[in-house]
Amino acid sequence: MMDYTLRQHGRAALDFLSSFGPAVKDLIQQQHAALDAKGLDDATLSDDLDERAAEIEGVLKAVPAFRAANLLGEWHAEHHGRVAKDAFEEIHDDLSPEFDRLSKGATELHPNPTLKIPKYWDYPIHRTTGGWDGHRHMGFIHGCLVQRILDKNTSPPTSGVTVPDAYAVRRQVAEQAPRRDYEHIVDVGCQSGLYTLKLAEVFPDAHITACDISIAQLEQVQRNANTHGHTWTLLHADACATDLEDQSCDLFTSYILLHELPQHVIREVVQEGFRILRPGGDLLFADVAPYSELGKRAEWRTDYLARFGGEPYWRGSATIDMVQILKDAGFADIRYDGMPPSNFPWITCARKP
Repeated sequence: MMDYTLRQHGRAALDFLSSFGPAVKDLIQQQHAALDAKGLDDATLSDDLDERAAEIEGVLKAVPAFRAANLLGEWHAEHHGRVAKDAFEEIHDDLSPEFDRLSKGATELHPNPTLKIPKYWDYPIHRTTGGWDGHRHMGFIHGCLVQRILDKNTSPPTSGVTVPDAYAVRRQVAEQAPRRDYEHIVDVGCQSGLYTLKLAEVFPDAHITACDISIAQLEQVQRNANTHGHTWTLLHADACATDLEDQSCDLFTSYILLHELPQHVIREVVQEGFRILRPGGDLLFADVAPYSELGKRAEWRTDYLARFGGEPYWRGSATIDMVQILKDAGFADIRYDGMPPSNFPWITCARKP
């Protein structure tokens, strides 16, 4: 990762935001107690998610702990991007020479001015103002500030559940791949390249191609690659239309991409993976757990956070029949389960015969 030093104001503001997740644990427990008191549990709640939401939220709307957690979550959603951007602006002048230096090296970036940007991608995912290219340096802001400081060892801002170290998890995901002799790995929806770096650690002899629609994210991928002396191919391209040759890679992978995509796009990405994989090659996706693996309360809470947290495609990705989609595309030896010990992230792995 790039070295940088935040100013005191920016560091304090980001530290304040990173405290939100642990702060709501007690509020979540109070909500559970209120639901228990009304007898709303997995045995009594409706099977239909929307009806269940009405049941649960009808009780919780009178619970101060629910309103307080929502206030914290809304403030976080509205301000985390702005706070991270402001922290970046304080050190922008310090970083400019390093940005210039790392734009040159073994990993080169060639923007694609004719790339057709899909309509769904313009949605402000994560409530990020302007989307993934909403700021000239969104790759650094999101990859080094939002993720590195806000996500590491914290939790979604109203979940009350601490998630594992996101950086260690990325390497563990790469290690889920069935083989260690891959020659060409394609990382689609690579964002700022944090997972790509872990792929390079686990598969040091493989050539890596990283693909993303966002040029700002790819610029940060380039910096990360050149910081570590990697020679990667960067594609300014859509994951479902990479323009790579048929049967040209042997691992097609992504980390936490699918829940950002509409269902029809997920199908197209799987089909693209099958097209460019060599026979015997593997597909490996890591993402959020399907709703079918959650209890009724947990399913509601996850969906509630997605609805109000800027995740319009989460429910679709969490209810899609991934196993059938993989079979329809032609994949075999399908694995579809949670990664131990916490079932996060959810692993989808399959082989092209």
